[in-house]
Amino acid sequence: EYVARRRGVVCSPDEVVIVNGTQQAITVLARALVDEGDAVAIEDPHYQYAHHALRAHGAQLIAVGTDSEGLDCGALPRNGVRLVCVTPAHQFPSGVEMSLTRRMALLRYASEHGCWIVEDDYDGEFRYETRSVPALRSLDMHGRVIYVGSFSKVLFPALRLGYMICPRSVRDDIVGAKRFDDLGSSPI
Repeated sequence: EYVARRRGVVCSPDEVVIVNGTQQAITVLARALVDEGDAVAIEDPHYQYAHHALRAHGAQLIAVGTDSEGLDCGALPRNGVRLVCVTPAHQFPSGVEMSLTRRMALLRYASEHGCWIVEDDYDGEFRYETRSVPALRSLDMHGRVIYVGSFSKVLFPALRLGYMICPRSVRDDIVGAKRFDDLGSSPI
């Protein structure tokens, strides 16, 4: 109900996987979806700990530039990648919001190449002068977006509480990878 109301993402409880923050989400996704040598596209610039987590799991990172409309989808590799990691609501660190044109281009790319999009929505709820833009996942008609959210900014960072909304086709793999990480989240 929260993500539907605040971010436009309609899902059922069985699509939600609780994690210990965004960093664990990226690590779990890398473990579940990336094989050694797989190409992973990531915004340039991007959050450095995402780079470290993906490289630690054997990903070959491909830096894709950003501009005033967000990720330059025309610069994505023609032969596809395994994952594309983006912060479309508020690109980190530039703060740019990905345009609707770019969002649709990215979703087409993922559908055509069979790759996954990791939408890191680390602070999508925060808008002071305008309404929040709907999440990329809310536009996804082909089940290619894995939405990652966190309560670190809304509540407080030490809580270490985040979540992923996963397409059913990969949910069991992600739950399995999470189980190997820590056998479950804090009871809190």
